[in-house]
Amino acid sequence: MEKLTRCFMSVLLLSAVLSSVLTEEKFVRDGGKLELRPNFSGDINTVTWKLSSDMVAEWLKSINDLTYYDVFKGRTTLNKETGILEITNMSSADSGVYSVEINNMVLPERYNVKVIKEVPQPVVELKPLVCTSAYKQCTLHCEGNIEGAEPVIYSWKMGDREWRNGKKNRTITKDETTRDKTFSCQMKNPISDKQSEPIENIFYKSGVAGSVSVNLLVVILAVVFGAGF
Repeated sequence: MEKLTRCFMSVLLLSAVLSSVLTEEKFVRDGGKLELRPNFSGDINTVTWKLSSDMVAEWLKSINDLTYYDVFKGRTTLNKETGILEITNMSSADSGVYSVEINNMVLPERYNVKVIKEVPQPVVELKPLVCTSAYKQCTLHCEGNIEGAEPVIYSWKMGDREWRNGKKNRTITKDETTRDKTFSCQMKNPISDKQSEPIENIFYKSGVAGSVSVNLLVVILAVVFGAGF
């Protein structure tokens, strides 16, 4: 019974420790600079930064020793007064969870760093390639190599309307899109966004908006004169 109680208390303690860990997600441009700012105030005697279980940088005030480890040598700076860590020329190999220990105390902050590329310049492609105004519907594809650039959000612009979030592919129909002269798409991730050149809408009819207005005016006049005004 005593062993069971101790086991139960250990589980509760572990749960409390895990729940106190604060993880912050950070996206960094491939080839860019990472800056991590620990939430700590006061005099600093020791600082240890790690990427998962691998050492990144360490400062020991007692022997005035500042060490940068392995692949982080030559591109890492540790501020001994604040504990701020800076790493330049970041690559996908530097992605992972960073943690810091100051004055022999592991801080609850964790930094889930993801190194990603900028989104490519997208291109709108119409499929099927032989799609013409004789079709009832066609599909627009927002194309571009997004490998290493995820997560990517797609947006679409129809004519002069506002950008609206959507999916990579968008279906256009002959009945619903006749008044939109062009289509454009946009790719966006946490570090960049780029837009395609607009393409012409094969279902566009230049006189649709005007004819609708004229027909509406005719209806209004008919109602007015029919009422005896």
